[in-house]
Amino acid sequence: MTKAPSWPSAVVAVAMIALVGLMFYEAVNHDFATVWAGAGTIVGVLVGAIPAYFFHQQAQTAQRQAQLALGAMDPEQFKELAAKKLI
Repeated sequence: MTKAPSWPSAVVAVAMIALVGLMFYEAVNHDFATVWAGAGTIVGVLVGAIPAYFFHQQAQTAQRQAQLALGAMDPEQFKELAAKKLI
């Protein structure tokens, strides 16, 4: 039971990528160094933020699944694992 990222977050990610594409298009038609000086930071943030968001969503899903599995575990087995400090 994995929860996929919602479509609005995907639309925002695509829009940000399109923004970067537009910046590069404009940079080619103008002074590239000047445009890159203003857009370089934005590109860097996007390169880090978009994958981080989607990986964070997957990590939260994995954590919820692990919590559900622990909740469904036999109490005796849970005590044994806790005594061995495995959980």
